[in-house]
Amino acid sequence: MKRLIINFFIFSTTFATTINMPADSATIQVGVDGARFGDTDNDQLGTVGEPIEETYFDYLEALNYEQPKKYFLDSGRFLRKTVSSAEALASYKIEEYRAYLNTYFPDAHSDYIQRFMIETYIDQKEWGEVQAGLLKFTYLYQNSPLKGPVIENGSKIIQQVKYYQSNRDKLLSLIQGKPETVEIHDSFYEFLTSLRSFNEPGIQSLFKREAWEYLRLYSDFPQASTVLIWLAEVELANGAHHSAFMIYTKLKTLYPASPDFATALYQTGKLQQERFSEFEKAIGNFRQLLEQFPDDSLVADAQYRIATITDQNLHDWTIAIAEYEQLATQYPASIHTIPGLLRMGEIQAGKLKQKEEAVNTYNRIAAEYPGSIDQATEALQRAGKLYEKSKSYEKAIDQYMSVHNNYPRTEGALVNLEKCAKLYEKKLEKNDKAREVLNIIIMDFPETKSAKKAAKRLKKLNK
Repeated sequence: MKRLIINFFIFSTTFATTINMPADSATIQVGVDGARFGDTDNDQLGTVGEPIEETYFDYLEALNYEQPKKYFLDSGRFLRKTVSSAEALASYKIEEYRAYLNTYFPDAHSDYIQRFMIETYIDQKEWGEVQAGLLKFTYLYQNSPLKGPVIENGSKIIQQVKYYQSNRDKLLSLIQGKPETVEIHDSFYEFLTSLRSFNEPGIQSLFKREAWEYLRLYSDFPQASTVLIWLAEVELANGAHHSAFMIYTKLKTLYPASPDFATALYQTGKLQQERFSEFEKAIGNFRQLLEQFPDDSLVADAQYRIATITDQNLHDWTIAIAEYEQLATQYPASIHTIPGLLRMGEIQAGKLKQKEEAVNTYNRIAAEYPGSIDQATEALQRAGKLYEKSKSYEKAIDQYMSVHNNYPRTEGALVNLEKCAKLYEKKLEKNDKAREVLNIIIMDFPETKSAKKAAKRLKKLNK
């Protein structure tokens, strides 16, 4: 691995000085001690009147060759007397490279500086940074004369370094591909998309840095709101709920016309509901979502959250019933609708003492959602229990038997048949009816313990 790193460095620096150097500096070479052969004054990086960018690049190019003393005795031009740590030197280089890119990206010699950064991270074996750098070069410097050697040597490293083992094929496919974007802001966005697709924690932290850089450069472009959504998702995944909330708030403030505004409304309300106990404010965000984006995929969930807040946090039972009813009426296919109706029946029965209304709600579930066997069975059984509790045993039996009639030979049917047999025998003293139900159990569930118990019970009733 050490040999691979050294080879990459030698290849890249030699390539830069012999082939890809700017035309006006192609004759300049760098000696082993860092001095530039061909300069009239080795202590000057530029001449009077030379554009500052050219001088700045000359400085960074020389800095790229700088090595700590432990590699080459007193090598380098600038730092040899003060820097002996490879880590300190690398940190200094990276800061200088970033300062240049903050000023000149994507123009001038930005592709060279990006290559210098990749080389520095390779020297330090910071493989996550190398991965991000290679992806960035792929998307942002598509037409650079350096792209070929950078990607070729980067591919060799990816193939040999263990760090990339789990994502090797995916990463190679990305950096060896040919991005089709033309505009730089689109290319940067595609770079972020590719970087975001890697879920390693280290890469996610780099994604945050690059995403904020995108927003610094291209906050006026439509993708900026989506980048904010991505940043908030990273914060949520890290448990930084307040940071995520502030990002969503920033999105709502800066991009009110964006399609991502709906997501920001929902997520802001969700955080207020689940993390900050700001229930009225949460309802306000959810209602704004319902009114402003009635066709959004999040509206059913927003309506369900309004109902649950009103129910569980504000304890306004009458309003909660109305909100659950709104959910069932407006979004009958939502995954929240049946749980909402079950809770609605529970409130009617327990909080408001409206037994018949609760029974109607439970029967409504069975009638409107017959394919949801477990939940329909639960609803019918709840209705039966309400009648049983009020000693309306015949009505209770009707509810229990409806499970058998609608879902024969299911576990729910067996449980409710047993309830019916017991009520007939113990409460109504109708042994003939009890025997009928016990025979159904024996026939429909012949190999079960319940069938054996039913046979014993039937034998006693027949005496």
